[in-house]
Amino acid sequence: MSKIVYNLALTLLAVSAVVSCSDKDLYDAATIEQQKKSEFTTNFTKMYGEVAPDQSWDLSNDIHVYSLSAPQANARKVTRAVTADPADYLKTNGWYEVDQNTVNWMTSKLTNGNNHRDLGNPFYLEVPDNEFNIVPIFEGFADFVWTLHIVVDDFDGSGESLDLSVWTKHQDIEQKTKNNPEWTAITTVKGNTQDATAVRAKPITVDLKQFKGKKMYLYLENIKYGEPRNPASSLAYNMLALEIPAESMPSNIDEDYKKMIIACEDQAIESKSDHDYNDVVFMIYGKPEIPQVKIIEEPIYDSFSKRYMIEDLGTTDDFDFNDLVVDVYDITSKTAVYEINENGEKQFKEWKDQVNSQEAIIRSLGGTLDITLQIGSTTWTKSQSKYPVDQMVNTGVNGGINYSAELAKFPIVNKDWDFKTNNVSATVGDKASGNVLSIVFPKVGEVPMIIGFDVNDYRNWMKERQSIPSDWFTEVD
Repeated sequence: MSKIVYNLALTLLAVSAVVSCSDKDLYDAATIEQQKKSEFTTNFTKMYGEVAPDQSWDLSNDIHVYSLSAPQANARKVTRAVTADPADYLKTNGWYEVDQNTVNWMTSKLTNGNNHRDLGNPFYLEVPDNEFNIVPIFEGFADFVWTLHIVVDDFDGSGESLDLSVWTKHQDIEQKTKNNPEWTAITTVKGNTQDATAVRAKPITVDLKQFKGKKMYLYLENIKYGEPRNPASSLAYNMLALEIPAESMPSNIDEDYKKMIIACEDQAIESKSDHDYNDVVFMIYGKPEIPQVKIIEEPIYDSFSKRYMIEDLGTTDDFDFNDLVVDVYDITSKTAVYEINENGEKQFKEWKDQVNSQEAIIRSLGGTLDITLQIGSTTWTKSQSKYPVDQMVNTGVNGGINYSAELAKFPIVNKDWDFKTNNVSATVGDKASGNVLSIVFPKVGEVPMIIGFDVNDYRNWMKERQSIPSDWFTEVD
């Protein structure tokens, strides 16, 4: 194992680990805690190598997800819609050469670096009673890798959403340039069509007729340097739905087809965005209808979540991180406010009526000691739950592990969970004997007894006595 990330020893109470204890000290809570943590540090370092001083144990991305329906706090509905085989709903067609007249209008309308938010509003779309087509017509200069998704809200009447991955950056798109008059695929991440003399792409036919009248919305899944970033969404004002003027309509698509432009800003963090909406641009066309654009007047929901996996120090050579696993959710509903612009049209102004809630769900209880979890000012204790203190639950000891199990669910009463500072801690042990250990979220460079992950991360807690893999947090040559 290379020690690129894991490099430097953490000297967490290392000296005290070898200091002998007097009879008096054996029952001193502080001494016991100090010794336990020192042993854990020593054993962790033996297992994984020495901890780099810049190693963070918050391995989550704090990705915000927007939805139309009020999400319920479980792993699927808060962070991710139901996924399906795109082949059931999507079909790729042959090459279509993008009409340069349409591109010229689009690039003049969406000039680089200028704020174009006044051209549209947050929006969703209504599913039509016919197939429609999506085709990329322009890619700007960007180091994000985009994947365009369509989400059909409440597609099956149970409150769940259908998430379809439609297109990924450079997929079935080619260009000609002054220096290369042959059709050439774009292969580099930052490749773009800004200087293209001609562009062709393969339209994707979308068949959602069975969901006629349902609400649907779009988002860009963004990856940068291999790491997920906040998705850009039509609900969150990161996209514009633009009508193409008659004089700029593509001449090589039957005039019976209706057409519109979806212009996307890939930077979903407000303060970092230039709002020029020309990072990637799609054309939607269909006959007799295309999805109808609806401005958002009902509340939308902004949610994010994080999973904390905790070791309770019952033993100091156990790194399965399943003694307590808790998912924490933060959900904010907000409503768009519009004003009438000089053209008599509604124009987005701001979000109002923001209502926040936070909730926690216990997923695993692998420890056999009593444990009190604290999130902000809210506490939960195993001995006060329906589970015996010495019972292991959902760790694979008695059957498989259900990573969506709800062993307990409770609100964060003061809504004071801070996902940035990770104000999550635990106390473990028998208070009557005075043998109580305190566990806090580790600082950068410390050996961890709590690790934070995305709720839907591939990295889940392990079966009992099976140590987490080192490649979760190290780089391998």
